[in-house]
Amino acid sequence: MKQELLIIATSELTISSFLLPLINKLKKKIKITIISNFYSNKYNLLKEQGITVCDLKISRNIKIISDLKILIKINKIIKKNNFKLIYTITPKAGLLGMFCGYINNVPHRIHVFTGQVWVNKSFMFKNFLKFLDKLIFYFSTDILCDGLNQKKFLNLNGFYKPITVINNGSICGVNTTKYKPSNKIKLLFRKKFNIKDGEKIFLYAGRMSREKGIRDLLNTFFRLRHNGYKVHFFFVGFDEDGFFEKKLKNQEGIYYFSHTKNLNKFYQLSDIFITSSYREGFGISVAQAMSSKLPIIGPSIYGLKDLLINNFNSYTFKVGNEIELYKCCLKLIKNNKTILRLGSNGRKLIKKNYEEKKVIGKYYDFLIEKLLS
Repeated sequence: MKQELLIIATSELTISSFLLPLINKLKKKIKITIISNFYSNKYNLLKEQGITVCDLKISRNIKIISDLKILIKINKIIKKNNFKLIYTITPKAGLLGMFCGYINNVPHRIHVFTGQVWVNKSFMFKNFLKFLDKLIFYFSTDILCDGLNQKKFLNLNGFYKPITVINNGSICGVNTTKYKPSNKIKLLFRKKFNIKDGEKIFLYAGRMSREKGIRDLLNTFFRLRHNGYKVHFFFVGFDEDGFFEKKLKNQEGIYYFSHTKNLNKFYQLSDIFITSSYREGFGISVAQAMSSKLPIIGPSIYGLKDLLINNFNSYTFKVGNEIELYKCCLKLIKNNKTILRLGSNGRKLIKKNYEEKKVIGKYYDFLIEKLLS
């Protein structure tokens, strides 16, 4: 009889972006149930593969009444089944899942931290959110996080329970055969968007919100344009705050695309990957860009320190400092040799430390050992 595993994530996007390779490997040996907020045909695709799927409208934000209803539903699902392990990712899923697992005596309760939402919050709210994370620590049997510097950060902030970092970090690694450079794609897309030789393409990929520093990126774009630099900024991801639909829909030089299945092609068409996030976990989009041989411009924050080495594969700046961010852009706009050097070093680092097959294999071994113990 197969052991039973429950995976809980706040959003379907988390499942599809991070966990599918691991799920595909585990399903051959383990009976899997997934709880998440589904909004596409991914729900049916998973069911067709023999995976039990529960669609619960879990919100990213705190909504007390709604959260209590979700908590009751998760608790009922756990009571009806014989789960040996609960695996949660994202804060809300972690809190609800670990608590229900705790009160139902599920033997193995594992939560993965991929960044801390309280990092840039005000004092009162920050302490409240830290308290919620400490509850996750208390209710769990094992804590994982997706980076060595994140582990150090948590320890420094009073999270003393043993924290495990699988492999060198990341929860899924990078498929380097998919995320690789392609001059053919680059030339094809430059022609499609009528971008001339010598004009630099910057790419941001990920969730778009204030805490991701999107305003800083837009201000940098306008400053570069104002000073005569013919640059193009591509933004790919969910526009949470409506920056693009409401205000920048027809802005020359700015291109917006919602989440796409062909994200690798956007890395291939670009010259430079740029992010100005105020908080971050491992930074999978940064790793994918590095694998695609792009130099990175990014903030010097703990979540990205495992990936970004200043003047080796990136130029880093103090988080929130738009002047430093602008100067980093100028360094790369004016120097094609540096673009090639940083990009080449980045791909080498990813292939050495974060190859998808190796990372997924390590997570698989960790979970199977728990399930069969």
